[in-house]
Amino acid sequence: MTLLSVRRQWLITTITVLCGAVCGTHIAKLGPSMTLIISEYSMSLTEAGVLASTFTLLTIFVGALVGNLMPQIGVKRLICSAMMLSTIGGIVALASSDYEALIIGRALEGIGLIIMMIAGPTAVSMFTALDSRAKHMGLWAAFMPLGTGLSFLLAPYIIPTDGWRGLWLFSIIFSATSLLSALTFIPNDKQPISFSIDNRKLRKTLAQTPLIWLGIIFAMHSLVFHVILQFIPVYGTQSLHASFTTISLVVGAFCILNVFGNLIAGNAIHRGISPSRLIQLQFVAAPILGLIVFTSNFPDIVKLGTIILGAFFTSMVPTSCFTLIAKLADEPADIPAYNGLMLQVQGAGILFGPSLTGWAVEFFNSWSVAGIIFVAGSAAILLVVYVKLRVLDDDI
Repeated sequence: MTLLSVRRQWLITTITVLCGAVCGTHIAKLGPSMTLIISEYSMSLTEAGVLASTFTLLTIFVGALVGNLMPQIGVKRLICSAMMLSTIGGIVALASSDYEALIIGRALEGIGLIIMMIAGPTAVSMFTALDSRAKHMGLWAAFMPLGTGLSFLLAPYIIPTDGWRGLWLFSIIFSATSLLSALTFIPNDKQPISFSIDNRKLRKTLAQTPLIWLGIIFAMHSLVFHVILQFIPVYGTQSLHASFTTISLVVGAFCILNVFGNLIAGNAIHRGISPSRLIQLQFVAAPILGLIVFTSNFPDIVKLGTIILGAFFTSMVPTSCFTLIAKLADEPADIPAYNGLMLQVQGAGILFGPSLTGWAVEFFNSWSVAGIIFVAGSAAILLVVYVKLRVLDDDI
């Protein structure tokens, strides 16, 4: 492939990151809108958790398949498909007043997310020079907290005047604009489109047991992240009696500071700290965060400050997992399928985490249960790291 100019490389990376941020915006817009949607549709907290989880409903079925098909379909086609699905999903939910339409719209947006999470890093790798690729990947790693933070930071200015539908409309405009940008600036796929599955590569991917363990670790990371994303707005306004603006800005700050946590993790790995050490650090910090925020009698300002500070310690997993996958791959062509399988398992954390947490809080009539879930899940992951991941560190 002809080497692109430095300016063109950064332009393509920036467009790719914006497309990724679209998915982050879609996944996060439910959080600040949750209280209004619960009221409008007379939903229980369990139903609200299901709505939050549906975003990744199909992720647990199609991750490895999408990764396997990527070389045959092409990264530009997949990125544009992700933006199109995100746009359509937002329109479906906005155009209807049914709870079922919200579910369908979230599912379509979720398919866009899994496609983008696999196509994004592949595009960055394809169109950037090797000696500067780490910098480009560092920018790509910011896509999720950038998009989620954007939703929460804009919510206090959009929702009071236009309601939750105003935030949905913003996400649709963002999706359509990013689609046009991708169509314009990302180089066309040269190969003809094909939907043939490489059975050899699929078998090779499914035989990689470490990907399952990495997916389980990533799933628990996602549970913590998305419980904060989706339920802190409800918990903060109802139990902490904080204003909607305050809670939105706190969660927005948590998301944006996650960007720096990812950069810190990448720099630590570059300096020789093993990924397993960083994962252990996150899952020592996560239960402390959960206990302070959900179960303690500390002042509300301490709880909100813990959420913000926790951003630095709850963002070690993504960089660590993607680094380990790059080392596991025998060749660069394996990476999309490997990422796909890991993200397929990881999707269970988003799919079941918020819904089960919402059900448990309702069943026991106490938010303290959320803190206990953080503790139990983190303890299980620390055991996985001790038994499985330390060996993986040594092997690769």
